[in-house]
Amino acid sequence: MKSLVSKLLPEQISAFWDVIKFAIEESLPPVVGEHPDIMNRILASALRGSIEVWAEYVKDGNNIKFEAIALTQILYDEPSGTKNLLIYSLYGYNPIDPGSWARSLIVVAKYAKEINCNQIMAYVTLPHLINLAKGLGGNTDFTFVTFNVDETVKKLNGLGEV
Repeated sequence: MKSLVSKLLPEQISAFWDVIKFAIEESLPPVVGEHPDIMNRILASALRGSIEVWAEYVKDGNNIKFEAIALTQILYDEPSGTKNLLIYSLYGYNPIDPGSWARSLIVVAKYAKEINCNQIMAYVTLPHLINLAKGLGGNTDFTFVTFNVDETVKKLNGLGEV
């Protein structure tokens, strides 16, 4: 059975929130910080459309089986005047074959083109997804670096201790 990829509507997000929430919790990017209400913030963002929820799923009659959930967000880089689509998080419930990832990327790329984005960007840590991105023509030359501000200030205040 062939999987489908759809951007979910607010009522679909609400109806399937428990399944979606699990996927998001398992794949949050490193930039989210420690907010006690992070999932409520993400849900509110999804319901008002400032972040999009995508589902890859198989439909058999009235039954829907989710295979993957992705969140995307439109980012505008003011200095360069470019708009990009960020894959904010991505989670597969079971191992997903590279062909399925590629088909899903096509759907997201068409959406990015439709809304006049320059590039699709993503936070990726899994080597097989990095290799897949390379194989699909993605540029993986950059390393995303984060510093916890509190820890960094403490550490660098006494530079002699580093």
